[in-house]
Amino acid sequence: MKQKDYIDTLISGVKWKVGKFDMLPVFLGIMMALLDVVMMTSTKLVSKGQIGSWWGMPLAVAAYAFEPIIFRKSLDYEGMVVMNLMWDLTSDVIITILGFVVFNEKVNRYKFLGVCLSMVSVMLMSYTDSE
Repeated sequence: MKQKDYIDTLISGVKWKVGKFDMLPVFLGIMMALLDVVMMTSTKLVSKGQIGSWWGMPLAVAAYAFEPIIFRKSLDYEGMVVMNLMWDLTSDVIITILGFVVFNEKVNRYKFLGVCLSMVSVMLMSYTDSE
């Protein structure tokens, strides 16, 4: 039997089920997506010349270096397929919102519909009909 660490203790102290939805994979996906935000934002700012690459790119790499740690921990609670999709989809939604709000980027209605479907997919991936 695998020994519990402090992260397991924190996770087990929270009621992650909301009705028939397991919110733990969503939470872990959001945690990985927030690291994507740091990485992509610093890279975008470097590309626009708003911050120096001498510190912007190391920040991006450092943020991204933590992704495997969270992903590995998530595999104790959910399968690789679901967790990869949670990470990808939550990152897509959060980065899109960041692009709209911070960088004033635009997408057409079909691409916006795709982002909305990503949100639906996250909810479907968190639905549990067992237990």
